Amino acid sequence: MEEYRLELNHISKSFPGVKALDDVSLKIRPGSVHALAGENGAGKSTLMKIVNGVYQADGGGEIRIDGKNVFIKDPVHARSHGISMIFQELNYVPELTIEENLFLCREPMKGKRGVFLDKKAAHEEAVRIIEKEGFHYDPKTKMKDLSVSDIQMIEILKAVSVDASIVIMDVKYSIVLIVYGVYRVREKLKIGTTYTNRKKNVYEVKWNGIGKTSK
Repeated sequence: MEEYRLELNHISKSFPGVKALDDVSLKIRPGSVHALAGENGAGKSTLMKIVNGVYQADGGGEIRIDGKNVFIKDPVHARSHGISMIFQELNYVPELTIEENLFLCREPMKGKRGVFLDKKAAHEEAVRIIEKEGFHYDPKTKMKDLSVSDIQMIEILKAVSVDASIVIMDVKYSIVLIVYGVYRVREKLKIGTTYTNRKKNVYEVKWNGIGKTSK
Protein backbone atom coordinates (compact mmCIF):
# COMPACT_ATOMS: atom_id res chain seq x y z
CA MET A 1 0.00 0.00 0.00
CA GLU A 2 1.23 3.47 -0.87
CA GLU A 3 2.07 5.75 2.07
CA TYR A 4 -0.26 8.46 0.81
CA ARG A 5 -3.74 8.00 -0.60
CA LEU A 6 -3.76 11.50 -2.09
CA GLU A 7 -0.91 13.85 -3.01
CA LEU A 8 -1.17 17.33 -4.45
CA ASN A 9 2.18 18.66 -5.58
CA HIS A 10 2.88 22.29 -6.54
CA ILE A 11 -0.71 23.12 -7.45
CA SER A 12 -1.39 26.63 -8.79
CA LYS A 13 -4.56 28.14 -10.18
CA SER A 14 -5.23 31.56 -11.67
CA PHE A 15 -8.45 33.24 -12.70
CA PRO A 16 -8.59 36.53 -14.64
CA GLY A 17 -6.89 39.04 -12.37
CA VAL A 18 -6.62 36.64 -9.41
CA LYS A 19 -3.99 34.13 -8.27
CA ALA A 20 -6.21 31.74 -6.31
CA LEU A 21 -3.52 29.12 -5.53
CA ASP A 22 0.23 29.49 -5.63
CA ASP A 23 2.40 26.35 -5.43
CA VAL A 24 0.27 24.43 -2.90
CA SER A 25 1.17 20.90 -1.83
CA LEU A 26 -0.86 18.53 0.34
CA LYS A 27 -0.29 14.90 1.32
CA ILE A 28 -2.94 12.75 2.97
CA ARG A 29 -2.57 9.24 4.37
CA PRO A 30 -5.40 6.67 4.25
CA GLY A 31 -7.86 6.81 7.14
CA SER A 32 -6.97 10.36 8.18
CA VAL A 33 -9.18 13.42 8.53
CA HIS A 34 -7.93 16.88 7.59
CA ALA A 35 -9.45 20.35 7.76
CA LEU A 36 -8.49 23.42 5.76
CA ALA A 37 -9.45 26.80 7.19
CA GLY A 38 -9.08 30.37 6.01
CA GLU A 39 -10.93 33.52 5.06
CA ASN A 40 -13.07 33.75 1.94
CA GLY A 41 -10.79 33.84 -1.07
CA ALA A 42 -7.97 31.92 0.60
CA GLY A 43 -8.28 29.12 -1.96
CA LYS A 44 -9.81 26.30 0.07
CA SER A 45 -12.71 25.49 -2.24
CA THR A 46 -10.61 26.05 -5.35
CA LEU A 47 -8.06 23.47 -4.21
CA MET A 48 -10.71 20.86 -3.48
CA LYS A 49 -12.58 21.56 -6.71
CA ILE A 50 -9.34 20.77 -8.53
CA VAL A 51 -9.22 17.43 -6.70
CA ASN A 52 -12.82 16.78 -7.75
CA GLY A 53 -12.29 17.83 -11.38
CA VAL A 54 -14.48 20.95 -11.34
CA TYR A 55 -11.37 23.01 -12.15
CA GLN A 56 -8.07 21.99 -13.67
CA ALA A 57 -4.84 23.29 -12.18
CA ASP A 58 -2.45 25.46 -14.13
CA GLY A 59 0.45 23.62 -15.73
CA GLY A 60 3.34 22.36 -13.63
CA GLY A 61 1.54 20.68 -10.74
CA GLU A 62 0.44 17.10 -10.27
CA ILE A 63 -2.19 15.01 -8.52
CA ARG A 64 -1.26 11.52 -7.37
CA ILE A 65 -3.61 8.83 -6.07
CA ASP A 66 -2.00 5.78 -4.52
CA GLY A 67 1.32 6.94 -5.95
CA LYS A 68 0.09 7.25 -9.55
CA ASN A 69 -0.21 10.50 -11.50
CA VAL A 70 -3.79 11.18 -12.53
CA PHE A 71 -5.55 13.86 -14.57
CA ILE A 72 -9.08 14.45 -13.27
CA LYS A 73 -11.12 16.00 -16.06
CA ASP A 74 -14.52 16.28 -14.34
CA PRO A 75 -16.47 15.13 -11.24
CA VAL A 76 -17.67 11.93 -12.94
CA HIS A 77 -14.05 11.04 -13.69
CA ALA A 78 -13.17 11.92 -10.09
CA ARG A 79 -15.76 9.43 -8.85
CA SER A 80 -14.06 6.70 -10.88
CA HIS A 81 -10.93 7.43 -8.82
CA GLY A 82 -12.86 7.05 -5.57
CA ILE A 83 -13.40 10.78 -4.92
CA SER A 84 -16.71 12.12 -3.61
CA MET A 85 -17.42 15.76 -2.74
CA ILE A 86 -20.08 17.58 -0.74
CA PHE A 87 -20.27 21.06 -2.21
CA GLN A 88 -20.68 24.30 -0.32
CA GLU A 89 -23.39 25.18 -2.84
CA LEU A 90 -26.08 22.56 -2.26
CA ASN A 91 -26.07 20.28 -5.29
CA TYR A 92 -29.63 19.04 -5.64
CA VAL A 93 -32.72 19.35 -7.85
CA PRO A 94 -35.70 20.68 -5.83
CA GLU A 95 -38.38 19.04 -7.98
CA LEU A 96 -36.81 15.58 -7.70
CA THR A 97 -37.32 13.18 -4.81
CA ILE A 98 -34.79 12.18 -2.18
CA GLU A 99 -34.09 8.89 -3.93
CA GLU A 100 -33.70 10.59 -7.32
CA ASN A 101 -31.21 13.05 -5.82
CA LEU A 102 -29.25 10.31 -4.07
CA PHE A 103 -28.56 8.71 -7.46
CA LEU A 104 -28.33 11.84 -9.58
CA CYS A 105 -25.93 11.17 -12.51
CA ARG A 106 -25.40 7.58 -11.35
CA GLU A 107 -28.88 6.15 -11.75
CA PRO A 108 -29.24 2.33 -11.75
CA MET A 109 -30.16 1.13 -15.21
CA LYS A 110 -31.80 -1.99 -16.59
CA GLY A 111 -32.49 -3.66 -19.92
CA LYS A 112 -30.20 -5.52 -22.29
CA ARG A 113 -28.38 -2.33 -23.21
CA GLY A 114 -28.84 -0.62 -19.86
CA VAL A 115 -30.86 2.24 -21.31
CA PHE A 116 -33.86 2.20 -18.94
CA LEU A 117 -33.97 3.64 -15.45
CA ASP A 118 -34.39 0.97 -12.78
CA LYS A 119 -36.66 2.91 -10.45
CA LYS A 120 -37.35 -0.12 -8.27
CA ALA A 121 -33.64 -0.69 -7.64
CA ALA A 122 -33.12 3.01 -6.90
CA HIS A 123 -35.98 3.01 -4.39
CA GLU A 124 -34.77 -0.14 -2.63
CA GLU A 125 -31.21 1.15 -2.40
CA ALA A 126 -32.40 4.53 -1.12
CA VAL A 127 -34.43 2.82 1.61
CA ARG A 128 -31.38 0.74 2.56
CA ILE A 129 -29.09 3.79 2.75
CA ILE A 130 -31.55 5.82 4.82
CA GLU A 131 -32.37 2.99 7.23
CA LYS A 132 -28.71 2.06 7.63
CA GLU A 133 -27.98 5.60 8.84
CA GLY A 134 -30.91 5.49 11.25
CA PHE A 135 -33.05 8.14 9.57
CA HIS A 136 -36.74 8.09 8.72
CA TYR A 137 -36.93 10.04 5.49
CA ASP A 138 -39.50 8.99 2.92
CA PRO A 139 -37.48 8.44 -0.29
CA LYS A 140 -40.44 9.73 -2.31
CA THR A 141 -40.37 13.15 -0.59
CA LYS A 142 -39.39 15.97 -2.92
CA MET A 143 -36.29 17.90 -1.94
CA LYS A 144 -38.16 21.22 -2.09
CA ASP A 145 -40.28 20.04 0.85
CA LEU A 146 -37.27 19.47 3.14
CA SER A 147 -35.65 21.92 5.53
CA VAL A 148 -32.15 23.21 4.74
CA SER A 149 -30.62 20.99 7.43
CA ASP A 150 -32.40 17.92 6.01
CA ILE A 151 -31.16 18.78 2.51
CA GLN A 152 -27.62 19.06 3.90
CA MET A 153 -28.01 15.64 5.52
CA ILE A 154 -29.15 14.12 2.22
CA GLU A 155 -26.01 15.59 0.59
CA ILE A 156 -23.88 13.88 3.24
CA LEU A 157 -25.74 10.58 2.72
CA LYS A 158 -25.15 10.89 -1.03
CA ALA A 159 -21.41 11.37 -0.55
CA VAL A 160 -20.87 8.50 1.89
CA SER A 161 -23.14 6.10 -0.03
CA VAL A 162 -20.84 5.85 -3.05
CA ASP A 163 -17.79 3.62 -3.08
CA ALA A 164 -15.40 6.48 -2.28
CA SER A 165 -12.06 6.39 -0.51
CA ILE A 166 -11.66 10.19 -0.53
CA VAL A 167 -14.60 12.24 0.77
CA ILE A 168 -14.35 16.03 0.58
CA MET A 169 -16.68 18.19 2.66
CA ASP A 170 -16.52 21.74 1.31
CA VAL A 171 -19.27 22.90 3.62
CA LYS A 172 -20.66 25.61 5.85
CA TYR A 173 -22.96 23.27 7.74
CA SER A 174 -23.82 23.26 11.42
CA ILE A 175 -21.25 21.65 13.71
CA VAL A 176 -23.68 18.77 14.35
CA LEU A 177 -23.86 17.90 10.65
CA ILE A 178 -20.10 18.28 10.21
CA VAL A 179 -19.36 16.00 13.16
CA TYR A 180 -21.85 13.44 11.83
CA GLY A 181 -20.31 13.59 8.36
CA VAL A 182 -16.76 13.22 9.68
CA TYR A 183 -17.85 10.37 11.95
CA ARG A 184 -19.38 8.46 9.04
CA VAL A 185 -16.32 9.07 6.91
CA ARG A 186 -14.01 7.87 9.66
CA GLU A 187 -16.20 4.85 10.36
CA LYS A 188 -15.75 3.76 6.74
CA LEU A 189 -12.01 4.58 6.87
CA LYS A 190 -12.40 7.29 4.30
CA ILE A 191 -10.70 10.67 4.10
CA GLY A 192 -12.76 13.72 5.00
CA THR A 193 -11.96 17.36 4.37
CA THR A 194 -13.94 20.16 5.98
CA TYR A 195 -13.69 23.93 5.85
CA THR A 196 -14.30 26.97 8.01
CA ASN A 197 -13.51 30.62 7.36
CA ARG A 198 -11.53 31.98 10.29
CA LYS A 199 -7.97 32.97 9.44
CA LYS A 200 -6.39 34.99 6.66
CA ASN A 201 -4.15 32.23 5.38
CA VAL A 202 -5.00 28.66 4.54
CA TYR A 203 -3.77 26.24 7.15
CA GLU A 204 -4.33 22.59 7.91
CA VAL A 205 -5.64 20.85 11.01
CA LYS A 206 -4.70 17.18 11.33
CA TRP A 207 -6.79 14.68 13.27
CA ASN A 208 -5.63 11.13 13.90
CA GLY A 209 -3.28 11.15 10.97
CA ILE A 210 -0.12 12.74 9.70
CA GLY A 211 -0.35 15.10 6.77
CA LYS A 212 1.91 17.66 5.22
CA THR A 213 0.89 20.94 3.70
CA SER A 214 2.91 23.79 2.28
CA LYS A 215 1.98 27.02 0.55
